[in-house]
Amino acid sequence: MKLQTLYDIAVKKGMKEDQRSKKLIEEELRKAKKEYAGKKGIDKACFDKERLKNPYSDTRILNGSGKEEVRTVMVGIDMEVAELLLADRLRDNGIEIDLVVSHHPEGKALAQLHRVMDIQPGLWKKYGLTDEVAFGIMKDRIGEVSRGLSAANHARPVDAAKLLGIPFMCIHTAADNCVTSYLQELFDSKKPATLKSLVNLLKRIPEYKQAMELDAGPHILVGEEKNKAGRIFVDMTGGTSGPGKLFSRMHQSGVNTMVGMHCKESSYKIAKSEFINYVIAGHISSDNLGLNLLFDEIEKKEKLNFIECSGFKRIRRNR
Repeated sequence: MKLQTLYDIAVKKGMKEDQRSKKLIEEELRKAKKEYAGKKGIDKACFDKERLKNPYSDTRILNGSGKEEVRTVMVGIDMEVAELLLADRLRDNGIEIDLVVSHHPEGKALAQLHRVMDIQPGLWKKYGLTDEVAFGIMKDRIGEVSRGLSAANHARPVDAAKLLGIPFMCIHTAADNCVTSYLQELFDSKKPATLKSLVNLLKRIPEYKQAMELDAGPHILVGEEKNKAGRIFVDMTGGTSGPGKLFSRMHQSGVNTMVGMHCKESSYKIAKSEFINYVIAGHISSDNLGLNLLFDEIEKKEKLNFIECSGFKRIRRNR
């Protein structure tokens, strides 16, 4: 299939699995169009026009026209200069590679990572938080992430891909939406009574079983196995981890257990002080699950050959 087709399916699938309302997603696109209309001169010329149709600024074609034919794709969780050189080395050895896909964003997709963090307060509103509270507690965290990313050399891997002539793209929030939706639906359906039964549900998912073999499987970070799971919130999308103060707000709104990919030390201490259960599903394993669900959708169009790299393992499933 064409690279542009692959990209378009990924974005469409991300939007379908987005836990926010369709109205909220459309409002975000309207804001981007309004912002673009108000730009002039160089600001308008440099505006990322993908924002007009794609609400996930961390999912982008980084190198390529979109017209490239893709049959074999090399996929990894982190694909940087070293992995791109590996792809080139494999090509020298006669292995066909039409596209390199990174889950974590690079280039301008990394520079814009903070833009997708508005997804998180959009999700919290479903649990009773008002606009003022949800976006208020997120504002400082968005600024923190933006400032932290501003010093990064975003272009390194993209420049390497261009020099090597390798089509390159990243699929971040679009894939994270898939794992978030999948797990939230699982817990809402199965309604695990305790944290032990919740973790056991995760362990039966192939990506998490693989992680267990690498001593990186699901585990309880805050709470005990016998604790009641109660109302469960899957916190796995929106760019990067949110603010620690979220735990107290979610607990007040009736959430008993949060399930995340990972947790900062500062957030762990707050979660513990708030007596809210916190289960770590696993970072790379959750990223794997999200990508696999997304590639299942892409392969409905056309089967692809996969070269697994940098923590990614292709597992197909019917959904």
